[in-house]
Amino acid sequence: MFLYSRTQTTYSPNVTRRTTTTLHLDAVAALSEALSRIGVVANLLPRESSADKVLIDVVTEAAGQRFEVEVKPVVTAAQGALLTGSARRNIPLLVIADRIATDAKWSLRDAGVNFFDRRGELRIVSQALFVDTLVEPAFSLARGRSGSLTSQVAKEVAIVCLMTPNRRHGVRETARYIDRAPSAVSKAMAGFRDDGLLTSAGEAMVPDLFVALLMAWRRQPVALQRLPDPESHHAQLLGLGCDRPAITTGWALTDTRAAASWGIPIVASGDYPPDFYVPSESALLAARSQLGEATNPVSRACTVAVAPVRLACLRRMDHSGTTGEQWPVANHIIVALDIAQDQARGLEALDQWNPEEFFRAW
Repeated sequence: MFLYSRTQTTYSPNVTRRTTTTLHLDAVAALSEALSRIGVVANLLPRESSADKVLIDVVTEAAGQRFEVEVKPVVTAAQGALLTGSARRNIPLLVIADRIATDAKWSLRDAGVNFFDRRGELRIVSQALFVDTLVEPAFSLARGRSGSLTSQVAKEVAIVCLMTPNRRHGVRETARYIDRAPSAVSKAMAGFRDDGLLTSAGEAMVPDLFVALLMAWRRQPVALQRLPDPESHHAQLLGLGCDRPAITTGWALTDTRAAASWGIPIVASGDYPPDFYVPSESALLAARSQLGEATNPVSRACTVAVAPVRLACLRRMDHSGTTGEQWPVANHIIVALDIAQDQARGLEALDQWNPEEFFRAW
């Protein structure tokens, strides 16, 4: 049988969310449903000694087994490590969450802690029961993949949280960084928390938030005949913004050349045509007019695309003194999103990239 224990979860009083009781009842019901699909019956019995406990009787062909159940909205890698440390050896622990980070799952596995990721992964290993399988998701993931990432502000908030996924992110500091209204940032963060993409403390769920953003990320490049010249009199008209890229708006290098500059293990020749983001439709129109559209994409000098978010062309990086890249470079999350559009070469390169200067978000 399962011994179900409640854990307190704190949320902003101004945001409508599942109550703790509803969260727990939903989790237990989802577990029962998942087990029933593989022929295991789970019976819920209230515990008479405490109103805060619920017993779940799991009947197998061999024997019953008692588990202590911990229910959480999400489990990050750090929370997974804490759960493994608090697990009692005399009663097996079962963790249920809407989302459990990949690193957390590895920690739970290594510590012998059972878990149910309601997106569709169930692992219970005991003397009476062995289950390690994928099951039908307990709820639709459509909301998390698109619903909370429809606005530019939401995408920018996601990028900021992914840039430093190892730390908490507050509304006001995030709003200052992306130069957006705190109310809009707060709304975006609330949506992420509702979708299990952000913890109540403002920590990104990795790689879940990156994957959700990747599915909403679009770039429409236009091939050009000529490269822009930062020294020409057209530079201001084109809005290149090569001076002081960290504090000005302008063109931002992305995709292959930018990936190589960031250290992503991707093969590209030194004369590979650069790919740029431009800050607006008017900048794209000026680029087409001044530099000409390429008749053959193979012979292009570069590509330009209107940035999916304003942040892509803000707070750009100067790599000229480190990698020799002369163009201002977009931040590493934006570049990773563009590289990952190539589901073969790009995803493989990201998987092999383990940067030392920041934490992976994919």
